Amino acid sequence: MSSIIDDPTGIPVFLLAGGNSSRMGYNKAFALLAGEPLLRRIAGKISQSQMSAPALNADPDWPDTAGLRLVPDVVSGKLGPLAGVLTAMRDTASNRPDATHVATVPVDSPFFPADLVAQLATAVENAREIVIATSGNRDHPVFGLWPVAIADDLEAWLLSDDKRRVRDFLARHPVKTVEFAMIETAIGPLDPFFNINRPEDLIVAENWFGALERKPKRPKVFGIAGWKNSGKTGLAVRLVTELTQRGYRVSTIKHAHHDFDIDRPGADSYRHREAGAHEVTIVSGTRYAIMHELRSAPQPGFEEILARLAPCDLVLIEGYKHEPIPKIETRRLEAAHQDPLASRDPHIVAIAADHPVADAGSLTVFDLDDTLGIADFIETNVGLVKPTT
Repeated sequence: MSSIIDDPTGIPVFLLAGGNSSRMGYNKAFALLAGEPLLRRIAGKISQSQMSAPALNADPDWPDTAGLRLVPDVVSGKLGPLAGVLTAMRDTASNRPDATHVATVPVDSPFFPADLVAQLATAVENAREIVIATSGNRDHPVFGLWPVAIADDLEAWLLSDDKRRVRDFLARHPVKTVEFAMIETAIGPLDPFFNINRPEDLIVAENWFGALERKPKRPKVFGIAGWKNSGKTGLAVRLVTELTQRGYRVSTIKHAHHDFDIDRPGADSYRHREAGAHEVTIVSGTRYAIMHELRSAPQPGFEEILARLAPCDLVLIEGYKHEPIPKIETRRLEAAHQDPLASRDPHIVAIAADHPVADAGSLTVFDLDDTLGIADFIETNVGLVKPTT
């Protein structure tokens, strides 16, 4: 069964900041990591992946909201993180009645995955399902998607259960988990949900931040998004040819919405896979390929796949409509759907179509066959620098 959430970028997000920060000695939301307050760092990270900025669940007299909408707890008494979750549910029911779920993120964990909400959304199969993040065999329920439909039960439980342990509430409802991999750094693997509670944690976080900065630079990326038969693949192929002829080293990532196989029954590599190999690598004098079998594990996130690529000048992405990357929307009259993507995706920066476009607004519009013009646009948009001879 597939997810009921078509567009995870539209899921509302709440930053939870209702704790007392007693172990830190001051409000940890304003602790500086690499010179930037945690609150602003985390809010900015969320804003890059979602269509709207997150809301802030904090005390009514919060000193600096960083421009976020402040939503204090709907129940009094500082009843723990689930009071913030309840507040997020109630606010979403009032302001976003179309949303089945609301996402929560604490303000003290700066290394959470950029595609957190999108990855959690892949597991949602019904409107009453809770989905939480896990890593290293540990659950992180404050990083979760919460169904708005269970708000009444949560409020009744908060007001009647003296212990208010999160795991006790989770036991009352269907819960799914999404596993997130450790982040490889120059000094070792980092738990993406490392949280800062004490001054010494902040020192450790600075070390992790420095290690991340020493990682190889993330490659420049540009996406091609559109419905089936909208011309994505044809444009991608022409752009690879053109940009390669200009001297750039170009790699590609294509997202498939169906089962695929690059192997064939009877081949030696196929027999290795059938025997249970986790990864099979085939090497020859002209190319090599690595086939990784998921075997019911979650599909890897976009950033994880991107990190596997060798250094290059540009990665062209075909598909991945909901990733927060600059992209061009392709449109053809023969496409499977005519519903425009640009109106609800702020990361679409141009449109390429085989017909006149009336809803482009301020976006640049190209003829779908204008490969040279689109290549020029991509060079400027991502800041490609022509290789020197």
